[in-house]
Amino acid sequence: MNNNRKIFEEVQNFVQNYDLNKDGSVTSYDIYLSFLKKMNGDVYKASQATGVLCSTIDMDHDGKFTYCEIAKYCVDKAKKQIEQNAEIAALADVEAMLLRFDKDKDKKLSQTEFLEYFKGRGYTPYSDRDQYLKIIDLDKDGCVSVNELQEWFKKRRIDYATMLSARGPNC
Repeated sequence: MNNNRKIFEEVQNFVQNYDLNKDGSVTSYDIYLSFLKKMNGDVYKASQATGVLCSTIDMDHDGKFTYCEIAKYCVDKAKKQIEQNAEIAALADVEAMLLRFDKDKDKKLSQTEFLEYFKGRGYTPYSDRDQYLKIIDLDKDGCVSVNELQEWFKKRRIDYATMLSARGPNC
């Protein structure tokens, strides 16, 4: 529900930014005029930008933008941002995790330390308590390193973005 509300707000912002005549709808001409204004009357640049944006959003090429088309554009844009920021966000996740669970401060999480993370969330990730080592511990040393954790968190963020994008808006 929260994701749909956020998508709705993004669509509203999109319409407000490009609906110059304030009729509540957006057409390719509205977008062109908006770009023309933002680009100080440069017809060539405004035409190019309009073409790119319209070909990205207007999936049925009718020159009008439906809620679903704009919402899909907003979801795809959010997915792209999540993917671009996944590396940095994953590093922040790892740092926070190490601060809290790396009891011996060796910049690795032992099996016991790693399982504490899941216990704190109220669940164990797998019935086989060593299963996470098979998935995350790429060098098979019995511990999860910073790099392994970062890759794991990054993958989880990208998987989440992909799931959001696949679900798309409720149209």
